[in-house]
Amino acid sequence: MRELPRDPASNAARIRELVGPLVSACAGRPVFLVDGDRTLGPDDTSRTFLRRAGLDPLVIKRRFERDGYCFDAFRFHAEMHVGLGEEVFAQLAPEVARAAPLHPGAMEFLTRAVGMAGVFVVSAGIPRIWRSILDAHGLVGVGVIGGIDPASPYVFGRADKAVVARLFLDRATTVVGVGDSDVDTELLRMSHHAVMVLNHRRNADLVPHLNGHPSLWQVAPNGDPHAGIPLLDFPSVAGLVSRSAACP
Repeated sequence: MRELPRDPASNAARIRELVGPLVSACAGRPVFLVDGDRTLGPDDTSRTFLRRAGLDPLVIKRRFERDGYCFDAFRFHAEMHVGLGEEVFAQLAPEVARAAPLHPGAMEFLTRAVGMAGVFVVSAGIPRIWRSILDAHGLVGVGVIGGIDPASPYVFGRADKAVVARLFLDRATTVVGVGDSDVDTELLRMSHHAVMVLNHRRNADLVPHLNGHPSLWQVAPNGDPHAGIPLLDFPSVAGLVSRSAACP
């Protein structure tokens, strides 16, 4: 198993190494970069994973509360998961995937989008869980980007999602970002079209960062949308690639 990178520069280099071929394959095409947990579904699957492994996810929550969304906190987050090892990942990731609820229309959105663009679930959680979910829905053409995996680990948080967004912005015609929390802030701010999915906290840590975005939209899976932000149902998000690209 490769070691987790110990600093932001070496971490960004590993992301470029692993994501670069995906970016090249999407050159000249539109791209969707979509968060997983609490965006495509209401749950945080990495917390479920930790609980099933016998660990307390509150330890990670308290670290983020203490230090904020910094590299060291996300590295601690990754280390706690990856340290469980390949055997635990191989057993638990498919189990958690089978039990994970999804928002109505989320898989229809991805099905439509993959016929029009490159589509990637960009997860600060466990990418192997999202790979299992997508495969179960026949979405083998949707890629998954994320670093919490003992096979090839790296730190993947707020700033690291921005690294991925910049790589795609350099080569894609249009980038549509979809997310729900402050971890997605930079990705959404950089995207030509930003879609905020209403979460259990009403996106309290995200909304202030998106003021003034030239193409901001929302999906409200359970109703009660934010005032003043155009509303889409999930499947309609795919149609954003046909709109003129805004300049974020």
